[in-house]
Parts: sequence; C-alpha cells; structure tokens
Amino acid sequence: MVEDPFEYLEDLRNPDVVNWALSESRRCVERLKGVSDRVFGIALRYYSTPVLYSFSRNRAGLFFLRRDLAYSINLVRDGSTEVLVDSRNLGEDAAIHSYYIDREGRLFAYFYTLKGSDVGELVVAEVDTLSVVDRVGGSISDVVFLDGGRYYYVRFFREGRCPDGVEAPCERVFLRDGGRDEAVFGEGLPRSHFISLATSTDYSHALLRVSYGWARDTLYAGPLGSPSRWVKVYEGGFRSRLVDYVGGSYLAVLYDGEKFGKLVKVCGEVTELVPERGEYLQDAAVVGRYIVASYIRHASSYLAVFDLGGRPVREVTFDEPASVVRLSSHGSSGFVELRYFTKPYEVLEVLKSNGLSFKKITEHPRVMDAEVTEGFVDSYDGTKVHYFWVRRRAGSSKVVVYGYGGFSVALTPLFAPWIPVLIEMGYDVVVANLRGGSEYGEKWHEAGMRDRKVNVFHDYIAVARRFKSAGYKVVGLGRSNGGLLIGAVITMEPGLLDVAAIGYPVLDMLRFHKLYIGAAWIPEYGNPDDPRDREYLVKYSPYHNIRGEVRYPPTILYTGLYDDRVHPAHALKFYAKLRSYGNEACLRLETSSGHASSSPSVIAREVADVVAFIELSLSRVI
Repeated sequence: MVEDPFEYLEDLRNPDVVNWALSESRRCVERLKGVSDRVFGIALRYYSTPVLYSFSRNRAGLFFLRRDLAYSINLVRDGSTEVLVDSRNLGEDAAIHSYYIDREGRLFAYFYTLKGSDVGELVVAEVDTLSVVDRVGGSISDVVFLDGGRYYYVRFFREGRCPDGVEAPCERVFLRDGGRDEAVFGEGLPRSHFISLATSTDYSHALLRVSYGWARDTLYAGPLGSPSRWVKVYEGGFRSRLVDYVGGSYLAVLYDGEKFGKLVKVCGEVTELVPERGEYLQDAAVVGRYIVASYIRHASSYLAVFDLGGRPVREVTFDEPASVVRLSSHGSSGFVELRYFTKPYEVLEVLKSNGLSFKKITEHPRVMDAEVTEGFVDSYDGTKVHYFWVRRRAGSSKVVVYGYGGFSVALTPLFAPWIPVLIEMGYDVVVANLRGGSEYGEKWHEAGMRDRKVNVFHDYIAVARRFKSAGYKVVGLGRSNGGLLIGAVITMEPGLLDVAAIGYPVLDMLRFHKLYIGAAWIPEYGNPDDPRDREYLVKYSPYHNIRGEVRYPPTILYTGLYDDRVHPAHALKFYAKLRSYGNEACLRLETSSGHASSSPSVIAREVADVVAFIELSLSRVI
C-alpha cells in the first residue's frame, strides 16, 4: 500500500475540509488581488467578445448559440433575429450547453446547468410561443425529436446504478412521451460504455455509437421510430462512427489500418469509398450529392469534397491555421464552423450551386495583434512534436506553454479568450500537439495512452526546453487531463518550468477511479486495481511523486468546489502535499464553477487570478 496522508481531503461532506480549503483559497486570492483586479478588466473584455456557434436550420428558420457575458439561443427568420432563451433568466451563473430542434420548426430543447455542474435540466419549449412543454433533470444529451412531441434522449447515470442494475457510470437511451420515460436502448451495456445518438439527415434512421472509453466503438442503427429494430451494423475493435444513411446504406468512418480514418459504405458488407490519406479524418457530412469531410494536417483543418462514390471533387484550405469545429448538414445545405487563434469565429454555409459552394455568412474580425507560426521539436525518442506559437509582434521574453495530450483531443487553432489576455499582458503562447491527441490519427492517440502516457510528458518537456534554451521564462499551463500533464512535468523535471498553473486536474493516479466518475477514464489511463497497470501509474502519478528534498516551481492549483466530474480532492491533496514540504503554492477554489465551466464573467475572474499569480511569481513578489 502507498501511504496517503491527505486522503481525508477527499471527504467534502466534512465541514472542516471545506472550511480549510476555502480559507486557503481566500488567502491565495487576497495575495493576488492588486494585480488580478487590473488583469480582470482585460479578461472581461475578451470573455465578453461574442462567439456564434452551433448553427442549425429547420422550417422555422436559422438557429444558433451566442456566447458573450451570457449564453443565448437565437432564431433568425424573416430577416430579423430574436432571442429564444437567455441564460441570465435561468439562474445564477447558468450556462447553456446544447440545444436541439425538431424537423417541423415547432419545438426546440436546450440543456443548461448552474455553476458549472454536469448535472442540469433539459427544457422543451414551443418555438412560436416559447411556452415550456416539458422538463427533465439530470445529465442529458443527444435529444432527437419524433412526431407528436415525443423525443429520445440519452441519460448519463453518474452514481448508483442504471435501471437495469448495471453499476454507474453508464448511459441509456430513453423515449419521452407525455412526461413518461421508457428505456429503449442500452440495456445490459457494461459499466463505462457510453452512447451517442443522432438521426440521419432525412430523419429516417437512428444512428448510434456505443463507446468503451476512448478505445473502441460499436455501431448500431435502424428505423428512427422503431427502437426494437435498432441493431448492430458494425463492430471492429477500434474507433468508428456513423455519418449518415444514404441510398439504403450507412456512411461510416473507420479508424483501422494506420488509423487516420477512412470513409466506407456499410450495407451488410463494408465497401471502401475514400481510403486513408495519411492525415486525420476529423469529421464528415453529406450535403446533397456530396460528402464534405474535414481533415487535420499538422494540427490545422482543411476540407475535402467527394461525390457519393468517393471520387475527389475539390479541397478547401484557409489563409491561416484554422479549425473546423463543426460540420452539419440539413440535406441540401449545411454549415462549416471555423475557429482561429486570432479570430473568434467564421461560419460558411454549404450550398448546392455550381456543384457545391461555400459562402461566408458571418465572422468576427481579428481581436489581437499577434502572428501565428509553427515549429517542430524532437522528443526524447526522436518523435517529431508540432507546436503553434502565438507571438506578440512587439516580442516577448515570457512564454506560456499549453498542453493536453489525451482522450484523442486534438489541440487545433481555437479562439480561447485567455490567449489574448496573455498576449496583452506581454506573453507569447505556445500550444503543443502532444501524443495522446488525435492530431496525427488514432495511433498518435494510442501512443499517449495507458503505459505509454509518459510519452505525453516527454513531448511537452521537449517543447518547453526549446523555449527555455532560447532564454525565455517558461510557464506551464494545463487543465483537466492537461493538469495531470503539468503536474507530471514538474515532478519529473522540477527545474524546467518557472511557474506552473494546474487547473481542475487529475493528479492522484491511484485513486482517480474511486472519485466521482473517474472509473470512466480507466480505458485511457489504466486500472489502479490491476497490479500491472498500477505499476506504471505509480511511477508518474504526480501526487505520489512529490519529494520532500526537491524544490518545485511556484504553482497555482485552481479548481471548482462543485466540480462534479473531476473531484476537487486531486487539487486539494496535491496543494497540501506541496505546502507540507515548504513549496510555494497557491490554492484557488471557485464556488461558482465546475468542470463544465460557468458564466464567462466567473471564468474571467478565475483567469485574472491565474495570470496574476504568474505575473507575481515571475517578478518574485510572492
């Protein structure tokens, strides 16, 4: 057994634990206040910058989400825009996470949470009158409307058991009819298997994916209105997903072979349409008689258009590094939603004219005076690691290196308000594309999973060293799985980073599976109860590798008291252990934010405190 002197900090029902944590946080925030108040004004300006996203169409008009200092669902019809829902009317620090529309333009639904919780409420309302017709509480996703006001939804069971007795975490699909729920899919699926549900573009078929962690998928489908006829259509022991149902066949993406992704037709047997191209196939949609696919090339997106037989038609590239964050189709048209480091959003409508055209319908101008360059470094084993460098035109001697490296998440260009905050405060920002993501396909992801997780840390160290050796002050920043990354880096290479900022982190790799929904991450990290997995987990677990004789860089740990995804104890225990050995550390505990984020103003204040800690640490004031 490994001794854990701070295990008691996992008990958030103990008022002594909570009072201690809040007291430490108040002490931290008070020390930062002078600088933080100045940074907050800058942060609030960028966090109030509007971002438009999740565009959809039905017979009622054009729908989209808007985020500035609040969240709103908007509808454009007859040339005017109306706000259907404003998060400020839903409760304190409310955030709207998703919305869904029916085919007829009569009903819409939205899921929102308070103070960053993953648990919230689904509200169903009429488009014309905004009258609420139904409410469902819990962790809800993937709503698909049927006729007569009925709809399917996926419910995530976080604790206890699913209705069929399977231990949580688990998911099931329900049919909601007249306020009554009926479980219609997923019975007997084991723990930590998760379900995604969508409909074909023509609303004829349900498309389902059952995922075991981030390792393998099984595909199911069938007539939309007959869940008893939803059957397995493909299983390959690797990642895969359904795109659409076209001409009597299913269009799917399979990540087998070299695992970059290929497009296939599934109709009993599998027919290859578009083979692997040596670049990661990120997404695809059917628009009219064409397939629009987004690929990633060195962590930037481009589009490729094919006919329904898989023959290439054209490619669409962008003037600067960009991300296709969403592809959607509404039959004869669709949307491509883009993000840039320097520009909050750009939206293209895909139209059936001259074969297929891409028309820009809205965008936000650039918001910061910076240039984006790219580079590569060699990791410890010779692997080339790509990074983006967002550079101040006036130059800088300080750089924040951001990373994640896990769960197949690709760090492609994205407007994150904290980046222009740091640019304005005199920093450069580097975004590192580490193994564990999907920037170079699923093999790149697998190279950062389980017993190969240390590759992620070494990749990050190589990028940070490149800037350290050039004379920069280097700040490490990571959140969630990225918090694990920074925690591992400072325990592996204590002298590398000048400051560390660790947000909402996973840091105890021997008990993560016992805290909240941590068991869901076993496919990615390994199982601490398995002696073979435990052997490699304990070697890098940041919490267990803090040593008393070592000095670590000044470190701020920030998390949410009500984070119900990653238990706050990861941050509390790591902070307590650092402090017990006399290290410089600050604990910042938010009471209005969880893992699912919160209102932009709350996040702006949190970012201001983190930046203030970095500023003061580099100037040796703290």
